Amino acid sequence: MAIKYLRHRLSRLSIQNKLLIINLTVTTTALLFAVIMTVYSEYSNNRSSVLESLLVRAKMVGSNSTAALVFDDAEGARDILQAFSESKDVQVAVIYDNNNRALARYIKQQSNAASGSHDTLESLDNVIDIEKPNEDIDFMLAKHINIIHNIEFDNETIGKLFIKADVSHLYDEIIQYLFFTSSMALVGLGLASILLLKLRQSITWPLQKLTSLMDSVTENNDYSIRAENDSSDEIGILSRGFNKMLKHIQINDEKLAHELAERYKAEEHLDKLAYYDVVTDLPNRHFFHQKLVQVIEQAINKKSIMALVFLDLDNFKIVNDTLGHNTGDLLLKQASSRLSSVVRQSDHICRIGGDEFAIIIENIKQIDDAAVVTTKCIESLSKPFVFDGKNFFIGVSIGISICPDDAITANDLLVNADMAMYEAKLNGKNNYQYYDRKMNVAHSKKYQLESDLRHAIEQDQLELHYQPQVDAQSGMLSGVEALMRWDHPEKGMIEPDVFIPVAEESGLILKLGEWLLNTACTHAKQIDSSALKGIRVAVNISAKQMLEKSFIDIVLTALKRSGASPSLLEFELTESILMDDGEILHSNVNQLKQLGISVVIDDFGAGFSSMGYLKSFPINMLKIDKSFISGLPDSSEDAAITQAVIAMSHSLNIKVIAEGVEHKSQVDLLRNYTCDYIQGYYYAKPMPFDDLFKLESCSKISSKQLHMIKGGGGK
Repeated sequence: MAIKYLRHRLSRLSIQNKLLIINLTVTTTALLFAVIMTVYSEYSNNRSSVLESLLVRAKMVGSNSTAALVFDDAEGARDILQAFSESKDVQVAVIYDNNNRALARYIKQQSNAASGSHDTLESLDNVIDIEKPNEDIDFMLAKHINIIHNIEFDNETIGKLFIKADVSHLYDEIIQYLFFTSSMALVGLGLASILLLKLRQSITWPLQKLTSLMDSVTENNDYSIRAENDSSDEIGILSRGFNKMLKHIQINDEKLAHELAERYKAEEHLDKLAYYDVVTDLPNRHFFHQKLVQVIEQAINKKSIMALVFLDLDNFKIVNDTLGHNTGDLLLKQASSRLSSVVRQSDHICRIGGDEFAIIIENIKQIDDAAVVTTKCIESLSKPFVFDGKNFFIGVSIGISICPDDAITANDLLVNADMAMYEAKLNGKNNYQYYDRKMNVAHSKKYQLESDLRHAIEQDQLELHYQPQVDAQSGMLSGVEALMRWDHPEKGMIEPDVFIPVAEESGLILKLGEWLLNTACTHAKQIDSSALKGIRVAVNISAKQMLEKSFIDIVLTALKRSGASPSLLEFELTESILMDDGEILHSNVNQLKQLGISVVIDDFGAGFSSMGYLKSFPINMLKIDKSFISGLPDSSEDAAITQAVIAMSHSLNIKVIAEGVEHKSQVDLLRNYTCDYIQGYYYAKPMPFDDLFKLESCSKISSKQLHMIKGGGGK
């Protein structure tokens, strides 16, 4: 229990005090042991000296007492014993004869031993036989020493000498010696303590510095500081180890701080990606839906009015397709900046996808207040956007729905605003429309048309009509363009201008395009097997098809299934697709060229492309847009543009076809401009596939012959 308590007390002391206590304890123990051993040695030496002196005296007296014993001279024996009177230690001395009878005695005056009986030798105890010394611890500590010495004559023992000495004075002497040695030991202990205090500082000072360093590191979290100790002892090793540990912690701390910073940036980036648009930095669709639900709930609870404004940029696709996606992104940034500058600080503007934006307007006093915001938006976006030194006018169509008048849920409010925006586009774009319940009817028709178109593809209700293309110089039939027609079982013939936009918007254009490709390849094989052998078939390919990775596989499948030769096909691509500099487009166009399929740019001149783009694509033919042909021959500008396009195309080894030709004067002018091919109503309208074979006997097609063939409306 005491040891446990002592350990507990020691554990609460500092290393300095522990070292001091340990050193003092060891030093004190060593000094105490030295004092005890020194005192004991001194006592033993003094006692041995006294005993040795007594033994010498006993031998001398015994030798001198021989005659007295032989002659039984008691008086002489007493005189001899008087020699002990000079010894301060001898208290009693007795000479015994062989009969153990005391012949003579010497008793020191004032000695306590005088009262003792020394008549016979048998009555004595604790006696040291001088001939057989056997001093043990009892004799060592006894205050009296009894000695017996045999007195001999002619080698025969004739008596004994007994001596009793008092050595108690040795105790007084040893106490004095003990006091002296203890005093010296205490002085030595004091000097040792002073020396220990000095030495303790040399040992504990580095430890104190390490402790102070540790406290500084803990308080300031500064792992760059180091212990300054280069000694080779254990404390130096500890200091170097501590420095290594601090360096390791510092590296890990910096690494952890970097990782935390990167993680914070990543989380911040992810949060921004989750709630903000990366192009415009506006809140995105996810944020928009959360905020819209919240604002609608507040409006209902407070019985206030809020408006949702849905915006769609009118001509964004033209800029995006003409100048590329980078310029399109730049336009979106500028448009979002203009819109942000006209809305109130309390309003929330978001980009919800593509070129669509939404503005959540809270706490409006009356419904007409929403029109104030939309008017400012239209004015801000009506100003031109400048790219590559050219002015672009995009405009914006806006739909407005009101909560709670039009809807009280986020989804319904958004659908209504979208329908109102669509109505604004139908009304000429760059205007705003409030939601009207009658709009549901129009949108229902649109969705019904989409459903019918999907069903038409599955039930094979679609068909292809073909419009002849004529060699401008020879007048011979050179090719036909496949044009899609939809004969609805209830609604009759539906024009491509009606259902193609629906297919584009709904994504059905890919299925529609695949059907067109398979059907056109089958017809091309049949045409090539007839008297019209060698006639090319032109097929319109949508931009979405050309940008599909699987497009070439679909083409190969159609060719293999129909058995048609790739050289019979011409793929007409819109001019805007030239603006896309993606790898997929370039790869697909190059693979078409390798297959032997001709590539034609349709409606050239209607967009904003330049002849420079033609260098990067393996183009076989350009089709001049009919908007330029319709002005011929009266419009000098259209004539100049048409002539320039033909000349530049021929310089690039690209053939030219003019579409929309309706008059002989146009044909004559195009021949004069060395145009390669002509297509239009002057020769024929698009006709059903079976009607093409009525031309089998015609080696040279005249306008009269073509007009004799029944044609339908279209291109």
